[in-house]
Parts: sequence; C-alpha cells; structure tokens
Amino acid sequence: MDTALPAAFENELARVVNTQRQRVLGAGAVVRLVGTVVFLAVSTGLYLSGARDWAHYPLILAGYGLVVALLFALRSRPVTRQLSVAQPVVDVALVFGLQMLALPVSPFPAGVAGFSLGLFALVVALSGLELMPWLVYGTAGLATLGQAVLMRDAGVGPGAVAVAAVTLFLVAAVSHYGTGRLRQLAMDLSRAEVARQLEARRTSEVEDAHRTIERMLAEAHARNTQLETLQAHQEQLMQFLVHDLRSPLSAVTLSLSWMEQELPVGTPLVESVRTGLAVTARLDRMISDLLDVPRLEQGRLSPRKQPFPVAPLLDEVRRSLDGAARLRKIRLELASTPNLHIVGDAGLLIRVVENLATNALRYAPSGGRVRLEAGETEGLQWLAVRNDGIAIPPEARESLFDKYTQGSREKEGRRGYGLGLYFSRLAAEAHGGRLAVEDSEGWSTSFVLRLPR
Repeated sequence: MDTALPAAFENELARVVNTQRQRVLGAGAVVRLVGTVVFLAVSTGLYLSGARDWAHYPLILAGYGLVVALLFALRSRPVTRQLSVAQPVVDVALVFGLQMLALPVSPFPAGVAGFSLGLFALVVALSGLELMPWLVYGTAGLATLGQAVLMRDAGVGPGAVAVAAVTLFLVAAVSHYGTGRLRQLAMDLSRAEVARQLEARRTSEVEDAHRTIERMLAEAHARNTQLETLQAHQEQLMQFLVHDLRSPLSAVTLSLSWMEQELPVGTPLVESVRTGLAVTARLDRMISDLLDVPRLEQGRLSPRKQPFPVAPLLDEVRRSLDGAARLRKIRLELASTPNLHIVGDAGLLIRVVENLATNALRYAPSGGRVRLEAGETEGLQWLAVRNDGIAIPPEARESLFDKYTQGSREKEGRRGYGLGLYFSRLAAEAHGGRLAVEDSEGWSTSFVLRLPR
C-alpha cells in the first residue's frame, strides 16, 4: 500500500464515521421522539380512562419529549453530538424513575418490573447508534442495575433478575456487532474511496508526465530541426567561401608556377618562388580540410590507400613551413627510416602531418626545435611530430582532438581555429589508425599517428 494511504485512509474513515454518527444521531432522536409521543398518548389515554397508576407518566414524558425535540432540531451542531453521549444515561434514568413511581401505585408490581426490561432493552439498542462500544456496554450495565432494583422492589426472584441481566447484555452485544459491521463497512468504503482517489491521482500524474515528455520531445525536435538547418546553412556558406578562396589561390599558384619556369635555375629568386608554391599548396590543403571534415564525419570520404615514399612527404611539409620556422628561429628537423614506404592516402596524410607541424610551430619556443619523424615497428607504421614547447597535461590530451577545441596554451597571441587536430584524428581513424599525444624522451610534446601495416 502507498505510504500516503494510512494517513489518507484514517482521514477518510474519520470523515465517514462522523457523517454516519451525525445521521444516526438524527435517527436516534427521531426514534426517541416517536416513542415519547406514542407513550405519551397511551399513558394519557389510560390516565383519562381511569387508570390512576398512569397519572405520573404524561407530565414526565411531555418534558422528556421537549428535550428530545430540541436535540433533534440541533442534531447537526457539535455541542449536540457531545450531549448525545449523555443521552443513554438520561434514558436509563427516565425509565427507572417512571417505573419506580409506578411500582407503589400499580396493582401488578411484577408486571411493571417486567415491562421495564423491554424499555431498558430499547435504551441499550438506541445507545448503539452512537457507534461507541464502551457506551453500549456502559448503558447495559446501568440498565441492568436499574432493572435489578425494580425487580427486587417488585419481589421478583434472583433467577429472573439474572435472566434480565443476560438479556440486556445480549442486546448490547448484538448492538455492538451491528455497529461493528457498520464501522467495517465504513472502513471498506473508505479504503475503496482512498484507493480510487490515489489511482486517479497516479493516472493524473502519469498523464501530466506524458504531456510534459511529449512537450519536451517536441521542443527538442524543433531545436534539432533548427540546428540541422543552421548546420546546412553553415556548410553551404563554407562551400561558398572555399570556392571563393580557391579562385584567387589558383591564380597565385599559376603565377608562381610560370615564374618558376621562366627564372634561371639556381637563383635565390627561384627558391623563393618554390617556397611560395609550397605555401600555396599548404593553403589549398587547409581549404580541403574544411571541406573534408563533414565528409569524414559522415563516413563519405574513404582513403585511397597506396604505398608511397614518406621522405618526400616530410620534405614537402618542411618546405611549406620553412618560412614560418625561420621567422621564429625554430629549427625544423626530419628523421625517417631510409626508403620507408607507408601504405595510405598520401593526400590525407600529408595534411595530417602539416596540421600537426603547424600546431607544433605555434607552441614551440623561439629558438626551439620541431622534428618530423616516420618509422615502422612490428605490425605498425608511424608518423610523429615533436616539439620542445610547453608539455600538454595528461588530463587535456584527449579533448585536444575534439571539434572546435583550441589549445589552452597561448603563444604570442596566436591560437588555432579548432579544426586541424580534429581533422587529423578523423583522417587517422579513417585509415584504421590512432592519433594520440605520447610521452617521448627528450621532447615535451609528441603527436604520434600509428597506422596498421
């Protein structure tokens, strides 16, 4: 049973019992009033017909009738319910008093005493309407005492007195049983009503929760639709921007290529042109990163895996970043296993190494070192970019590769845009590999991409 049920049940039971008690008080008052009127009419008629032993009945019954009529008129008042507890005592006293007055003047004292037993039984039965067991048996005790006194004065033997006592207590027991059944009925009705109310409340709460969940789901769906629309607009805008960026970049690349062909070989200007071409190639790869991130996220970009020499890849990354490295006096180093070929998508992997190297240059100290490495071990091939800048705390290493996450380490006011490392992680996973920050002796930070052979 619900924990709230006992308190609710007791409250409901008290309400039902009070209601029933108020109703039976009115019923008891009606019975007393009707009985008083009948006895008053009978006693008055007998007295007027010449029966002098009924002379004292009419006046006393008339007074008692007025009291009962007043109690009936005020039956709904709280004070009347309190006075009704004393009503059975008054009834016993009334019967006893009337019969005691009748005994001396009646030619049949034993008949008066026997008649009193019926009146006392009626009083006991009426006391049961109060729904109080102690009052029923208390009234029976008082009635038994009064009946015994009357029978003794009437000269009735002890056996009849005992029978009268048993009779009155049997009436009390029957009355108690009847009121007990009424109370049990009230309890059953109260329990059923409380259970019905609790079930109605649960049903209402479930319906309210269901409506709340539906409303929240509708709001979430609306927000999701809005976010999808915004994302579609963002991707469309990025495509427009990338297209607009590639047009002038292609013009610059063509111009630099023409200059490389026209200038004499071996002049310093040719090296500058080649550096410019490496930078424009790097810019083109950065633009490709922006386009390929959504495709990698959705699994629409599959790497074209082929064996390729790793040394040219590292050298191209070095040349594309050589100008930025010289500007900050950072030494770019290359280290790889001789004649190493890696199986993978060269276009994607060069962009991964370039993103890692750009990140390393950003956080390496002025005058420091950045090393691009490649090698293989049993079952694995790897590409690594190391620098001697500030170490990355272990708790921050995993989140570095999340989308739009920027490093917390600032260096000369330059920060990443939060897609380079994310793209690198997606490209590594598309190859079936893993990109992570690892500890390496002699280097504060090492990004290592491990690929299956």
